[in-house]
Amino acid sequence: MKILLTLADAGLETSDFLRSGNIVHDPSLDTAPGEQLLDALVLHGATGLITSRRPGDEVLHRWSQDIPGPKFLSYATGCAQPLGGTDIAESRHAGSSLETIATALGHCERHFAFTRPPQPLPAPAGAGNRDVVLIGAGIVNLVTAVRLTEDGFRVTVLDRSPAPGTAPWSAYGCSHAGDDARMFTFTEMDDYHNQDFHGTAPDLFRRPVEHNGWLARDPQSLTAEERGWIEEFERVPSWLARTYNEDIFSLGAEAAGEWARLRHRRPELFEDVVLADGILRVYTDADHLRAALARHRAIGALLRELPPAELARDHPVLARPVREGTLAGGLLVPGFTLNVHKFTRRIVDWLEDRGVRFHWDTEVTGVRRDASGAVTGFDCAVPVPGSAHVVASPGVYGPELLRGTPCEGKIHGVLGGWMRISNRATRLGNSLKVGRRGHVTEDANVTVGLDADGQEILIVGSGYGYTGAGTEPDERGLAAVRLGILDTIERLFPDRAGLRASSRAGDNYAFKYCIRPWTATSLGLYHAEATAGARLFVINGGHNTGGFAQAPAIAAAVLASLHGTPHPMHALYHPERFSAFMTDKEPPVPAAPLPSLAAGN
Repeated sequence: MKILLTLADAGLETSDFLRSGNIVHDPSLDTAPGEQLLDALVLHGATGLITSRRPGDEVLHRWSQDIPGPKFLSYATGCAQPLGGTDIAESRHAGSSLETIATALGHCERHFAFTRPPQPLPAPAGAGNRDVVLIGAGIVNLVTAVRLTEDGFRVTVLDRSPAPGTAPWSAYGCSHAGDDARMFTFTEMDDYHNQDFHGTAPDLFRRPVEHNGWLARDPQSLTAEERGWIEEFERVPSWLARTYNEDIFSLGAEAAGEWARLRHRRPELFEDVVLADGILRVYTDADHLRAALARHRAIGALLRELPPAELARDHPVLARPVREGTLAGGLLVPGFTLNVHKFTRRIVDWLEDRGVRFHWDTEVTGVRRDASGAVTGFDCAVPVPGSAHVVASPGVYGPELLRGTPCEGKIHGVLGGWMRISNRATRLGNSLKVGRRGHVTEDANVTVGLDADGQEILIVGSGYGYTGAGTEPDERGLAAVRLGILDTIERLFPDRAGLRASSRAGDNYAFKYCIRPWTATSLGLYHAEATAGARLFVINGGHNTGGFAQAPAIAAAVLASLHGTPHPMHALYHPERFSAFMTDKEPPVPAAPLPSLAAGN
C-alpha cells in the first residue's frame, strides 16, 4: 500500500508522519493539473490519495483502471458523486492541520484493513458441524465457551495446567495465576506507542524496570526475534498509534455491551464473585488528570469528575493522600471489577453442568500441516477430531500453536504483579485505577475483594516487565515491580504499610505475578484459516492488559467466524495489519542501543 499525500502543513516535516516509506509527500501536486497528479499516482503505485480538492472524474476513472485493487481518496473540497466502474472509496476531511492529516491517514489505513481478502468461511453450521475444541482455559476461552454453548455448539476445552485451585498459583497461565482480580473499563486495553506528533518512539522496552522502563530481562540475553519485536514497537508512527487506539476503544465499547448482555442473560455467573460497579480513576499529576478527563469525555466514558475536595469527602480512605498532595483528583468512569478466580470457577461449573468436557493437564504440543500448509491435526494426548473447529487462545504459553501462521513470533510476555492489603478499616467501596505518570507502576488497579476466609481485602496490581518470547522474568525485574507496588500502597494507604516486611521476606501470598501476552502493535491478534477438513482453526490473543476486558467481544468474533459472518475484530486485529501497511517501509530511525545491566544501567 502506498499513500500519496499532497497536503502541506507547517509541522508535517517535523512530525513522525513521513517516517514510513509508504507515504509519499509531494505538496507541489496539490494544485497540479490532473494528468500530472495521475502520472504521480501511477509512478508510485499509490492506492491512497489525500489531497485538498477532489480530482476530476476522468483522473479517478484512469486511476481506478491503471492501479489494481481497492483505493481510497480523501479531500477537503469538491462534490462527491458515485462513480460507476471504480473501486475508489471517498471521504471528506476538514483542512490541512496535523490533526486533520492524521485522521485522514487513519481512515485510509483502516479502509485497507477492511478491504483485505475475507477470512475463510466454514461449512454450513449444520448438525455435523457443531463441534468446537478450545485450546486454553483462560478467561477469553471460558467466556467464548459460554457463548458457543448458548448457541448450541458442542464444546471441549483442553488446558495445559491442572484444574483451577488444585495446584500452586505458579502452575497456571495468566487467568488462574497472579491474583484474584480483574477490571473492565472502556480503556482497559490501550495503545502504548508515541501519540505525540512531534514526539519520539518511547524507549520503554529498552530501559530496565528498576529504571522505570519495561525490560525485565538482561538486555544482553535478548534474541534477534526479541530485539526485532522491540524495534517493531518503536516503528509505529504517532498517527497510526492514534488510529489503533480508536480501534481498540471501539472494541472495548462493544465489549461493554456484551458484558451487560451476559450479566442480564446469565446473572448466576456473577453471584458471589465480589462484583463492584463503577471505577474510580485517581491521578497523582494534574496534567495527567486533565488529559484523562479529555480522553474519557471524548469516548463518552465519564460519569463524574471529582476535584480533590470531593474525592476526599466521598472517599475518606483517600483523604490523607489528597491532603498530602499525593492525589490531584479523580473521575468516576463506567466499569466493574470482580474476583476472577471465583468467576472462572463459576463459569467452569456452569459449563460442566451443560455437558462441556474439560481436559486439564492436557497440553497441545504442535499443529500438523500437509504439504500445502493446511492444518491436518494437533499433537495432543487427547485426540482432536478432524470434524471439529479449533479455537486457540494460548496466552504466552503456546508458541507452537502459532507456527506456520501470521501470528508466529508476535505474542511476547510482559510481567504484571499483585499484592494484598486489608480493606476493613476505612473501607474503600469502589475499585481504583491509579495513574502515576513516570512511575514503575504507572497504571495500578486496586480491586475490592474477599480472601479465602471471607475477609475484605484490596488487591493492588500493576507493573510492566518485558520477558520476551519466554515467560521467565529475572529477579531484578521482579524485585522492581514488587517494590513499585509497595510504593503505591504506601502512598495511597500509608496506614497499611506494614505489608513491606512480609513481602521482603518472600511471602508468596503477599506477592504474585503472571506473564501477560502482548504484541508490538498493541493490537490483539485474530486469525482464522480453513483446515484440511473444511473446518476453522482460529487463534486469538496478545491483548496486553485487556484480555478480560474484551473477552465477550472476542467471543462474538469467534461465533461470527463459525457462522461465516464478518466481525470488525477480524480486520482490526488481523495479524498482518501492521506488516502489510509497512511493507514498503524505509529503514527505521536508529534507536538507542539496548543498555547493559553489567555496565550498571
